[in-house]
Amino acid sequence: MRLIIEARLVDGETDPVEEGDGALAVVERTDLSLAELGLTLAEGRSLLAKVQTELISQQVQRWLAGQTHCESCGAALRHKDSRSTVLRTVYGKVTVKSPRLWSCACQGTARTEQRVVHPLSKALTRRVTPELEYLQAKWAVHLPYRQATNMLKEVLPQDKGISFSSIRHRILDLGKQLDADIERDIAQLPQSVADEQVRECSHVAAVSVDSAWLRNCDPGRDPGRHVNIVAGRATFTDGPPKLYAYVHKEVTSAAARLDQFLSRNGVARDERVTVISDDAGEFGKTVEGSQLARGRILDWFHIAMKFQAAERSVFGSKMIDSMERESVETEIIHAKWLE
Repeated sequence: MRLIIEARLVDGETDPVEEGDGALAVVERTDLSLAELGLTLAEGRSLLAKVQTELISQQVQRWLAGQTHCESCGAALRHKDSRSTVLRTVYGKVTVKSPRLWSCACQGTARTEQRVVHPLSKALTRRVTPELEYLQAKWAVHLPYRQATNMLKEVLPQDKGISFSSIRHRILDLGKQLDADIERDIAQLPQSVADEQVRECSHVAAVSVDSAWLRNCDPGRDPGRHVNIVAGRATFTDGPPKLYAYVHKEVTSAAARLDQFLSRNGVARDERVTVISDDAGEFGKTVEGSQLARGRILDWFHIAMKFQAAERSVFGSKMIDSMERESVETEIIHAKWLE
């Protein structure tokens, strides 16, 4: 059995069908067994890559046909030469011809000569589709860069289209963009009102914050360069929860970051939010410097850890006899479960 897949290009809904140059793919099954049921992963990747190449080539060719005349006077632009441009897409790299044209004589003056116009390079500045950047960012936040790259190559025709370094650069660029957006929001934060005029925010049900250390395991770097990450989660009365995080000592103001997060999620300048967090001193300073958070309380996990420390101190104490120690431990356990 042989399955032949061809491409047919149609300009409009009522235009006649134009036959393609040939088959995009030929899938052969020599026997009628079910050992190879449907398309294999390799066949699917190959087919997607060929369809993408055919579609992009035709799109670019027909778009360039409308760029050969001057926008001002309508005169035809003279052709200088043609080069190749590589576009990175979800379904692999596509190489297309990109002509260079001379600018129109009406654009020049006595002091400026004619220049070279490169329409495709001007329209496609990044040479990468937004969908590919989205997948790179989404997979890289859940997996290490190399594993994310290998997974994308396994399911998509990306043998030479991406690398772990390109994903890393993409994540760094995205992080810089997010930081720039947050700093812009911080600069536009309104001033909060006096404490006697504030009220508890009814829109935010709870804001919980915790911190953790990421150990630096790279032997070639300074072993003291551990990273302290602060992560928060806000739950709302009328919507899904929202998350925020930052690296401690890598932000200009942790308190301003907290205010930006709360303000962006509906906390007004005359409202205040109580934060649930651990007993870490660095975040205590954040809450004290915040304009929208007026206090913090320990969460249940860290309260339980306080009781656990008390139990250990009683167990290891030599000043309490066994009978009294058992009584004190019972009282601590009972107090732990009080509401």
